[in-house]
Amino acid sequence: MERTNFLCEIGTEEIPAGYIPDAIDYLKKTFTEKLTAERIDFSGITVYATPRRLIICGENVAKSQRAEMLELKGPAADRAYDADGKPSKALQGFLSGNALTEKDLEKRDTPKGAYIFAKKQATTRPTEDILPDIISGTVLSIPFPKTMHWSNKTIVFARPIRYLCILFNDKILPVEMDGIVSSNKTRGHYIRSTGMLEVKSIAGYADLLRLNHVVFDQNERKDMIRKELSKAVASVNGVLVEDEDLLDLVTFIVESPHVVNCTFKESFLEIPDIVLITEMKEHQKYFAVRSKDGKLSNNFLVISNNPPSDYIRKGNERVITARFNDAGFFFREDRKSKLIDKVDSLKNVLFHKELGSIYDKVERVRSISVVLAKALNVSADDAKRIDRAALLCKADLNTAMVFEFTSLQGQIGRIYARIDGEDEAVCDAIDNHYKPRFNGDSLPDSNVSIVLSIAEKLDNLYGSFSVGNIPKGSADPYALRRQSAAIVDLLISKKLHIALDVIALQIEGKYKDGAKHTPAILDFIQVRAKTFFSDSGFKYDEVDAVLSTGMYDFYELFARASSLHEFRADEKFGSMLLSFKRMNNILSAFFQKNKGYALKFDAALLSQDEEKKLAAFFDGKRSAIADHLKANRYKELFAILIEAKPSIDLFFDKIMVMADDTKVRDNRLALLDSIISPFTAILDFSKIAD
Repeated sequence: MERTNFLCEIGTEEIPAGYIPDAIDYLKKTFTEKLTAERIDFSGITVYATPRRLIICGENVAKSQRAEMLELKGPAADRAYDADGKPSKALQGFLSGNALTEKDLEKRDTPKGAYIFAKKQATTRPTEDILPDIISGTVLSIPFPKTMHWSNKTIVFARPIRYLCILFNDKILPVEMDGIVSSNKTRGHYIRSTGMLEVKSIAGYADLLRLNHVVFDQNERKDMIRKELSKAVASVNGVLVEDEDLLDLVTFIVESPHVVNCTFKESFLEIPDIVLITEMKEHQKYFAVRSKDGKLSNNFLVISNNPPSDYIRKGNERVITARFNDAGFFFREDRKSKLIDKVDSLKNVLFHKELGSIYDKVERVRSISVVLAKALNVSADDAKRIDRAALLCKADLNTAMVFEFTSLQGQIGRIYARIDGEDEAVCDAIDNHYKPRFNGDSLPDSNVSIVLSIAEKLDNLYGSFSVGNIPKGSADPYALRRQSAAIVDLLISKKLHIALDVIALQIEGKYKDGAKHTPAILDFIQVRAKTFFSDSGFKYDEVDAVLSTGMYDFYELFARASSLHEFRADEKFGSMLLSFKRMNNILSAFFQKNKGYALKFDAALLSQDEEKKLAAFFDGKRSAIADHLKANRYKELFAILIEAKPSIDLFFDKIMVMADDTKVRDNRLALLDSIISPFTAILDFSKIAD
């Protein structure tokens, strides 16, 4: 705080922890932008937060605005003066509006013509006169998820504002927000400190709060919690169930962090551990502990705003006992019937008014899975497992446990299926078909899980497009972009040759206007593929070259882009590309003028050595080209083009392709067409930059 000369603390009632990180980012960004716009120099802006205060600190904030010469653009020169040479109304307005005289003006040429310009020294005001409006405008515009009114105030905020402590160069900066007036008073810990505290200097602010049991720096609180968790878990010879999201959350629940070690009855360990861990995290914000052998322990760790005591420990143990009793009841109720017995009840659960029930969705996913399984040529046993997994994949949606913990869908299904004795691959697929759930999530591994995951996402895409739920702008409430990206990621990462356009023809009939939506859906997926390719390090023109071929086997396209990218490093590639483009341009120009024109090559019509040599070269490579194409050996194909370059160059040096004799012309065009056709089928060379 030694360089901090501006302090603004907004003291509030307890703000929900989930609101605070975004508020911190907004305050830092907006306050920085507003100071910059007002020409107020500073060396840094830092924002701190606890559940009961938001703090903006400014380092080396200047006492006044920076002096600056402004350049003002006036009206066009031909509109600046009337016929008598006097200032026009447009120029008069420019002069009066900026407190200028005609002596300040100059005429200057611009790309859009001559204009009147003027230079003016910007006025400078004291920073203390400008800051109040910046503070009020920034603080009261924080985009909280929800805001509230309180008392007789007209302003709104996440929670009631109780005080404002605002200092600039250790003096109170007068700011007023609907009757709440700033002062040099702050508040300590809401239980362990009483009354308001006087901030005599900004430099002493941190120590004052620390003496009154407040750690206002969220990064420091997070480090404290992390270290205390490590000590606490070591004291019970356990291993912490790491959860960075939970750690971030509890950081904004406390102002003075302490860790309390608690236990629950060992009998609760009969409940699946994922349920206990989720219950502790989602409802109570507790950290779970495992024993050294990986089994869940009956210890749990509580982040408290007060020092550990028997009162705090016993209170949290009573709460978790009640929660686990409920979880145990839900578990026992669910286990009164097998997972397969819950499938029929999905007929009574609406998925979408135009798409039917969850059961209808299951049947669509099953049918898509059959198509995908055939395309991948999976074994008969795996095909049966895929169908079984598709049948069971949504059954846990009708369980009490998922009703209570929606985040456990799929995971509970896996557990119940395993208890029922289902095949392990089926159990895994019930959970894994939702994967990847988020960017960076792990991908399914087995054929059963992979097929079911792709089938689920294709159904979501077709279903959403068929009822008009198509992402627009940044809005994507059904996460269709993420699911499309997941399909591409799965196909490429798992090296799966699936032509999605062929799959689409077999499944589109299950949806309203499915055939009509297929092109848009394929394009939608291809946009995600373009991002995937670019993120993989391919250049933009390499990506365009492979994605412009009309193929939707993304693993195959990825392999082509990879080969092109690697082979492009060859110094001969550029000259080869020019030769190839020359052939392609001649043919493209001809077919544009002669659409549907049939060309037929006849070796007997070749008369000159250069065209004979070119034809002979590629005739000798015909078998190799076919083999390379069949085996997807693209680097070998490109090597043939480089090898052919001397023959191609000689051909163009000596041969007039567009000969006056139509038969000769057509035969030479047919020769070029036969040469480039195998290559244009795999990528569009015209997209590649020279």
